[in-house]
Amino acid sequence: MKSYIVEFTHRVSGKSFLKFGHTKYSDVMKRFEFNPEQYQDYVIQVLASMKHNTLEEAESIESEFLYKYPKNLSLPRYFSGITEIYKPEDNQERAKILREFYTLRKNVERKMVTSTDINDATQKRFFNEANAR
Repeated sequence: MKSYIVEFTHRVSGKSFLKFGHTKYSDVMKRFEFNPEQYQDYVIQVLASMKHNTLEEAESIESEFLYKYPKNLSLPRYFSGITEIYKPEDNQERAKILREFYTLRKNVERKMVTSTDINDATQKRFFNEANAR
């Protein structure tokens, strides 16, 4: 499970916006292979993503960004995920959003490593105890 930020750039106008989301795919771009014609007017670029252990974690990250950065533009055509889009005011705000995501990703990854270390230590302890009997 992954949460992500992608940037859509219109092929003709060059105008861009961000999309926050989550997906079951390890490659975020696979998320946009479903009915690809709906995205044909845009170049899609993954700006950031992070792994999660559960769907709830991924949904929580997505919800946090949607709360902070609610949809603030309308598009002439509908596509899947259209309610999860945001147009930053400028490049400074875009950079701020990405910094927030990267900081959050560091914290999430740190927790995942700690959780894995605890599980590994627990498994070793049980293995050693079982072999000692």
